[in-house]
Amino acid sequence: MIELEKLTQENLLLKEKVEELETTIQELSAPIISSIIPDTILVPLLGQLSDYRFNHIQTKILQGCQNREIEHVVIDFTGISYGDLDENGFEVLSKQIDDLTSALKLMGTEALYVGFKPVLIQKMVEFGHLNLSSMQAFSTFKSALQYLMGKKGLVFDTR
Repeated sequence: MIELEKLTQENLLLKEKVEELETTIQELSAPIISSIIPDTILVPLLGQLSDYRFNHIQTKILQGCQNREIEHVVIDFTGISYGDLDENGFEVLSKQIDDLTSALKLMGTEALYVGFKPVLIQKMVEFGHLNLSSMQAFSTFKSALQYLMGKKGLVFDTR
């Protein structure tokens, strides 16, 4: 009986540790980074993307913008894998991206997306959930930053 109690306690401790590590992974896989461009944050996304995970990322971005009075968010999808997404998953994701763009716009923040892979682009267009007229997308992180610098009248001085 004592052995069973010991194993049960050990199991509970391991579950707590797993939850703690999962939280750490969530935080590290979508960091919010202040940019050298004023009132701009960068959100590089890494790893596998799921409906649940994107909801977490969306909440984190919205809270980060509210707390810092952010004008622009550059969301980088370059490090994302879509391996586990089925047709329904792509449809949900395209709607979530559109919802995030709209929510940020209501907060006075412009979303700039970079690094979309062709498979995601094809699926998002196929499902038609995106309002492409209100969406800013760039092929690279560098081109998004150049756009923002031009918009804010900033020049990169190489001296």
